Amino acid sequence: MGERLGWIFNDRDSFRRAFTEPAPRPAPLDPELQERLTRAQRGVARKILLSLGAGLGLAVLIGCCGGIATRNSDNARTLVIFMAGLCALGGVAGAILAGVMPSLARRSIDEAEQRSQAELDTAHAAWDSRRQWHEQQQQNAVDAVPDWSAASPSPGTRRVDIVGGTMYGWEAVLTVFGGSLLATRGPMVVADFTGEALSGELMELAEVTGRSVRDVVLPAQLAEFDLVAGLEPAELVDGLVEAMYGDQPGGGNRAERSQDALLLTEIAEVLAPRVTMARLVAALLGNPAPLSPDEVARLTALPADEARVRRIAAFLRPLADMGSAPATTAPADLTCVVAEPGGGHAQHELLKDLMVQWLGHQVRRGAAPIGSLLLLGADEVDHRALERLSTLCERRGIRLVLFFQHLRAESLRTIGGGEVALMRLGNHQEAAQAAEFVGRGHKFVLSRLTRTLGGEETHTVAEMEGGSETKGATKGERASRHGLRRYTSTNWSKTRNWSQTESTADSTNWSDAESVDRVYEYTVEPRVLQDLPEYAMVLVKNEGTSSVVQAVEVDPAIVTLPRVSMVPLGHEPPPSPAVPAPRVLPAWGAISDPPGPSIRG
Repeated sequence: MGERLGWIFNDRDSFRRAFTEPAPRPAPLDPELQERLTRAQRGVARKILLSLGAGLGLAVLIGCCGGIATRNSDNARTLVIFMAGLCALGGVAGAILAGVMPSLARRSIDEAEQRSQAELDTAHAAWDSRRQWHEQQQQNAVDAVPDWSAASPSPGTRRVDIVGGTMYGWEAVLTVFGGSLLATRGPMVVADFTGEALSGELMELAEVTGRSVRDVVLPAQLAEFDLVAGLEPAELVDGLVEAMYGDQPGGGNRAERSQDALLLTEIAEVLAPRVTMARLVAALLGNPAPLSPDEVARLTALPADEARVRRIAAFLRPLADMGSAPATTAPADLTCVVAEPGGGHAQHELLKDLMVQWLGHQVRRGAAPIGSLLLLGADEVDHRALERLSTLCERRGIRLVLFFQHLRAESLRTIGGGEVALMRLGNHQEAAQAAEFVGRGHKFVLSRLTRTLGGEETHTVAEMEGGSETKGATKGERASRHGLRRYTSTNWSKTRNWSQTESTADSTNWSDAESVDRVYEYTVEPRVLQDLPEYAMVLVKNEGTSSVVQAVEVDPAIVTLPRVSMVPLGHEPPPSPAVPAPRVLPAWGAISDPPGPSIRG
């Protein structure tokens, strides 16, 4: 099945691809047919009148002229009458033809439209058949996609860092991710520094699946579990010195470290080859009970600073019972080492550092090789120790999973060595740092939307009326042959002008404008990380030169749901912009293409 951090919900409709072949359209009519109809309809009455007028007029003219010319010849008169009738019939026929031409042109258009519609119906039936086949293939492909698919680290990832979350969330991750690691990578070691014993469900799962389990609680079972067993004297001394100075910046004073290392090395050489914590503490305190007389004599001869000896003894004395009793459990497929809360702070810190040293020894020289190592509560472990442990696991192909409860300065120096899963981060500063770690990206967002509606209407009426009247008379005498004659002329004219002007203007203005700005935003907003559900995480995976952010659910109950896949779906490239999908959602899976049109467009 492979490693499984959790599950990714797949919106199956997002895998559906639209049928991109456009529906057939009716073929355009021949423009010549429309032009013929237009010509036939243009001036029909005028053409009829012209045809009748030409035919009848010519008939009358031939009849009149021919009748006068042929009044003495019956045969010629018959010919004239025939010609006149023929002209009249030609005019009538032309008029009929002019009236029938629009109907003939329209009939040609109707027949062309009927042929085009028949061809369209045939093409649409074939297109609809292809569309239905495509939809059926899409439905079959979508039905084959599970609702939930496994989320797993990318191939080649050396470790996984889980940051944030609650104890319940970590317990779910241990059950889901730890169970898959136990099934795929074999023996596993879980070191729990939280004191909450979060591996209970994982141990039950291991027992149900037939795997052996070893549970060690420290310091309660310190006598049965020797953290320094199998170490060479030099390794033991280095581990103890690192543990004593692990809480000091920079590892403490180098001179002090060197002197402590020299003293412990001299004592270990005397106690070799049986160097145990009980014998080492007895040598520091001057207790001869577990030592031989020769060892006591040689230790007494060693020059030592009394203050230094007592300081080292104060560190190591709480661990004097380590490994003093025989182990009650044998090495198992799943080993859970839990550090109990409470007790002296110095003792707890020293025990924690020794546990880290023991984990390194298990990775480096363990008799039974392990496949995965999980460290819960890695916040307070020195980043140098974590880096050394990470390097050892990488060289030996061991999956290392580190759980950080907070994202603080020490954690920021450590995470990023592999893939990072972010769970709920209640603190706003930690959420902001996590969002900054995920990164930012350019987005185009709608910044301004403007709509304007306006109109104008103008109505003007103007009426003008005017007139003029002129009347005049002229009287006089005029000489003629008959003498003087009086005459009178009267001139009268009347003019009337009237005009009315009316104008109307109506206009509507509409504009709809959008403004888009390019912004540089968080890929995941800090508020999203603060409001994550308890069983949710944001997985940041490195793929090539970019990061892929996935939303992962870690609820163990998802495995009981239908349509759950235990393997991840292959990464599917985003569809082409020219191939629209019904819903724009991220698709993190691939569907194999059926014969025919590709469902990827």
